[in-house]
Amino acid sequence: MSTTVVTGRDVTVAFVNDAGVIIDAQATSAVLTKNVDRQTYQTLDGEAYKTTNVEGTLALEVLADWGKTSSLCEYVWGLLDTAPDTPRAMTLTTATGATFAFNVLLDYPTAGGTAPDAQTVSFNWKVEKGAVTETFS
Repeated sequence: MSTTVVTGRDVTVAFVNDAGVIIDAQATSAVLTKNVDRQTYQTLDGEAYKTTNVEGTLALEVLADWGKTSSLCEYVWGLLDTAPDTPRAMTLTTATGATFAFNVLLDYPTAGGTAPDAQTVSFNWKVEKGAVTETFS
């Protein structure tokens, strides 16, 4: 059985209901992470475990696109100005057919940069309740 190598260029990230917003063309990195908060207890029989929370984040690094048509930065800024606590549905899909669906709570993008580097924005969005639905085809 051969191995399929998937790179970052094989990943697409999108808002579910906002197809006009461009993410992939601006993104230099997109990483979805789920973490388990697990407590370990020492019992007379040995270790016992209890998961107390599951958290998730979507970390995006993008080239700043202020002033562009379908600007991700301006879109996110506008959403936060009008409904800061409203989760936004997203998908992350790989070229191998794995699709991850989740809701994120957004943070404001930064503006500005350092000379002579390209202006970039780092997003670290909380995945609502750590809930991610994965579909493998």
